[in-house]
Formats: sequence, structure tokens, C-alpha cells
Amino acid sequence: MQLPRFLVRLIDPASAAFDRQRPRSPGSPVYREAVVFGPGVPGGSRPATDDELAELRASAARHRADHEEALDDSRRRWAPELQRAADDLVATGTAQVLLGDRTIDARLVRFWHGDDVLHLITEGRGESIGRLSRKQRSAEVLVELLAHEAARP
Repeated sequence: MQLPRFLVRLIDPASAAFDRQRPRSPGSPVYREAVVFGPGVPGGSRPATDDELAELRASAARHRADHEEALDDSRRRWAPELQRAADDLVATGTAQVLLGDRTIDARLVRFWHGDDVLHLITEGRGESIGRLSRKQRSAEVLVELLAHEAARP
């Protein structure tokens, strides 16, 4: 049984805000680990084969290693800017970070009850949202989340 939307907003406002941002496809099949889809696939989608899974896993491992390297670089390179932005987010709920040729606009949406939502908009690279529990809402956690955004290609 699904709770009425107004009740979800009352009990867990962060979930309601987060769900409004997430597209839904009711009735779509759910596959574990990987899926192949497209116009040439019967039914529109199918589970990936073992060979496709092996290739995807190798690609994911390379991607993770590249991301970790970019993340370490962003932590080193932008530490003062990220710390200042995290402090602003904790204090005022908004911050703007200038990282060379790009800008990250951050907004921490606080609700009277439950979790908060961190909304990041990176100029030329799109936007992302994330959910933060009240226990996670510290400058250290926000610095880490901003560093991940700065490391995005």
C-alpha cells in the first residue's frame, strides 16, 4: 500500500522532494546488474549476457580508478574553496564555488522534520540532488560531496 502524497510530505518531506526530481517508468521490467536496450532488442530490453557483464565490469573498474584519481586531485587542488563553500552551506544553506572555468551552485534544503536535500548545479555539466540525514549534515561531509561534484568530468 502506498501512502498518500500529502502524508509522505508530512512524515518525510525530503523523500517527497527527492521523488519529485526522479523520473519514473511504471511497469518497466527490472534487471539485476546490467541491461541491454535499444531499437534492435526484442521487447526493448533484455538482461546482459555473461560476456557483456564481464566487459561492463572491466569498464566500471577503469571508471572507478579514474574517478578516484580525479577525486584526489580535486580534494588537493580545491581544498580551501570547498571548505569555504561547505561552511557557507552549514551557515546559510547556499554557496557558490568557483573552480577555475566552472561554477558550482549549491543549495541545502532543510526541512522541519527528517532529512535534508543537497541540490548542486554545475555550470555546463548539469545538476544533481542528494539526500542527507541530519547526522550527516556537517562541513566534512559537505566538503566530500562538493569534491565529488568537482571531480565529475
